[in-house]
Amino acid sequence: MRSSWRSLAALTAVLVASGCTETTSGTASLGQNAGRVPTVKRALFDGTALARLLNQPFQPYPHYSEFGGIDKLGTNWDNGQPADCIGVVHLMQRGPYGSAPQGTAAEMWVHKGGSVKVDSVQEGIVALRTDGDANALFAKFTAQWQRCDGTTLTVEPLDVGGSDAISGVRVLDSVVAATVSMGSGPHSGLKAIPTARALGVKGLYLVEVTVDFIPNSSAGDAGNGDINTTAIDLTHALMDKLSARS
Repeated sequence: MRSSWRSLAALTAVLVASGCTETTSGTASLGQNAGRVPTVKRALFDGTALARLLNQPFQPYPHYSEFGGIDKLGTNWDNGQPADCIGVVHLMQRGPYGSAPQGTAAEMWVHKGGSVKVDSVQEGIVALRTDGDANALFAKFTAQWQRCDGTTLTVEPLDVGGSDAISGVRVLDSVVAATVSMGSGPHSGLKAIPTARALGVKGLYLVEVTVDFIPNSSAGDAGNGDINTTAIDLTHALMDKLSARS
């Protein structure tokens, strides 16, 4: 994991040093008003950066870009059980965060073209009031994720894939990570989606990443995505970008 993280960190440093700002068009550009854009928005990767990091093309998911306050956090999975595991499977959920966030930003990118390893990437950053608030919330989330290891989150109705198996929870270097088999229940008629989740803390920010992989992708498919490391590496890379902008 460390070697791939270092590779991403080196490329991230190049992207930051180049003066590029992120755009939802998928093309990096110089922004004259970049200093006026809050850090939570500027630090997110765009499609061009993700393509360079994961060695496969991406395009923006239509109408997904979110930026604002707690009103932008998700609520679609609030009926999931056990409730403490909702935030393990789904990033940027209002229930787990409560009223703590001071600012939020999220983007989603989907693969462009066929024969790739990664189907989509969701990334999000939540700003808290203080470093202490962020560390306390990270500790709370870490404990929740660890309790959810080996648990299946269920969301009604079960016949449309509302059963997600959580496994492989681990904590290292200010990041908690897990593997999720999305739609893995016996009632789902679809093939389960292998998903990597990671959540990290840096200063007063929490960083979340979800990486959905193509089921049964082959070694010859485009991209360097790895379900065991990619979400963790991207989380660390975003944390490094936050450090560079602080």
